[in-house]
Amino acid sequence: MTTRGFRAARPLAVNASKPRSFGGPLIHPGGSYIKGTVNDPAEYPAPNAAHGSYHWVFERVIAVSLIPLFAAATVKHGACGMLDASLSVALLLHSHMGFEQVLIDYVEKRKFPKAGPIAKWILRAATLTAAVGLYDDIGITELVARLWTA
Repeated sequence: MTTRGFRAARPLAVNASKPRSFGGPLIHPGGSYIKGTVNDPAEYPAPNAAHGSYHWVFERVIAVSLIPLFAAATVKHGACGMLDASLSVALLLHSHMGFEQVLIDYVEKRKFPKAGPIAKWILRAATLTAAVGLYDDIGITELVARLWTA
């Protein structure tokens, strides 16, 4: 057997985990964004039912309440201000909580310490703007009716 048979065909694959040759390892400019060392346990949030089971039940109640509200709004669009207001509030709450869960899952505060809170405040401002727009203008049922016939 020759010595060639024992050599790796691609020696560069072994060096893939070494620091970059043109500037060292890629590290966050302000140091690590994770507090502690690799041997420290992760912080576990304090138990709070408002962030767990109650929150989930509230989201389900809002989602289920949209079904009869949409059905009633389809039958009586523009005729009842209370129906329009309840549909607007339920739809805004449902969409706000859904987008907030996306931000919690994908733009977490630990990984994005500045962008996470900014994104949440942008969502809150957009929800408030939509609520004011629906209240001051023609309402959601009339808006959908006009868009449908346009």
